[in-house]
Amino acid sequence: MSPLHRAGPADVRPVDETVRDDAYPLLRDERACVVIALRLGWWMADAYHHGQHAEPRPTVPAHPPAKLSNLTEMSAPRRMRMYLDGVDVALAQISALTRHTGSLPDTSAARTRLPDLDRLPDLEQSDTPDIEPLLLALDDLNVDVLRWAMATNLRVGLAYRLGRSLADTVRPGDAAQLLRRFDGRQIQLSRWLDELASVLPPYSAAVVRRSLTAWAVAVERAGRGDPTEPEPAELSRELRNQGDLWRGVLTGGLHPRDLLDEEDYAVVARNLIIRDRRLVAQAARGIFWPVLVPLLVVLFAVVGVSAAAAAGSPTTRATVALLGFGAGLAAIWRSVSGPALAVAGEVNRPLLDSELTARMALRLDRPLANARRAAGLPPPTRRAPRTRRAPRTRRQRPEEPGGPSKYVAPLSRADLP
Repeated sequence: MSPLHRAGPADVRPVDETVRDDAYPLLRDERACVVIALRLGWWMADAYHHGQHAEPRPTVPAHPPAKLSNLTEMSAPRRMRMYLDGVDVALAQISALTRHTGSLPDTSAARTRLPDLDRLPDLEQSDTPDIEPLLLALDDLNVDVLRWAMATNLRVGLAYRLGRSLADTVRPGDAAQLLRRFDGRQIQLSRWLDELASVLPPYSAAVVRRSLTAWAVAVERAGRGDPTEPEPAELSRELRNQGDLWRGVLTGGLHPRDLLDEEDYAVVARNLIIRDRRLVAQAARGIFWPVLVPLLVVLFAVVGVSAAAAAGSPTTRATVALLGFGAGLAAIWRSVSGPALAVAGEVNRPLLDSELTARMALRLDRPLANARRAAGLPPPTRRAPRTRRAPRTRRQRPEEPGGPSKYVAPLSRADLP
């Protein structure tokens, strides 16, 4: 059982053992709170969507099914009870992690409306199911949960809003609904991701933000009729699959690094080496005249005076000069290399993270790549970087996943006599 499900009063540590953040109340595990709140928001959005599109089906089947019922095969009342049970469990977990001692949002009002769904199979085809009271009760529950989460901890409330908005964004719909959902909503989602980046799983916020931006660009181009992008209907069919990947990454169920292969790491290493080479060249040009030239002038003067003052043959003087010059260069290297290596270590980490984030976001966009592949569109390629010299013509490797890696040796033919 995961630590999130073992949360209880017996597991709560004393207050003095918990690190205190003056901006927020005492938390046992803020990342766990944020992840649970994000799942809760997604769960509430799915519950409301299911209530809007409840299909008439007997609560208890007349005959045993051929196999155990799945989530999509459950009747509307059973599935709605499962959603409400999930809300109660998530609220109890967040309450235990945040040491909340007051009352929690109550799902009883929504549960009293569940018999309205039991009447669906008994209604005539021309009757309208009376599910409006249930939807109103669910919306009241959503408002109560939002108020409670925002009052308990700001980041928990933002995570709840993020999960709910992401679920509504990836909801199946027509082309007009798809264009309306990406008409500025992704900007607010990106802001929430930026604010929650420090408490979400590593790389998840940056990777999802890049993927969300790629989808927003693709939807905007498809709405303008750009021939390089699939039709909005095709994008809408793959958007739900993309949403499942976003949820898995943000909740820790899927680590973005698991999407990378050996070719991705090779590309990251190559790009990092190219960046390091440019940084070293720029740093050398920056310190050559103000730092290295004065040190070398002083070194040459000291070595020249020492060699001239040394007694003995010209060979002895040359030896003294070489030894002094070597010792001076070693001293200069020690004084310059220490800070330079420290700076390189500090700079290389964010550079490595940015390269990994770009590759992980590219691999996370598999549904978008599938939509483009289904429409018969070529995979997008990055433009060659600007250089002073004319760029050489190189064959661009497709950015989409799939296909054998060039870093893996091909299969050899059987050695037959």
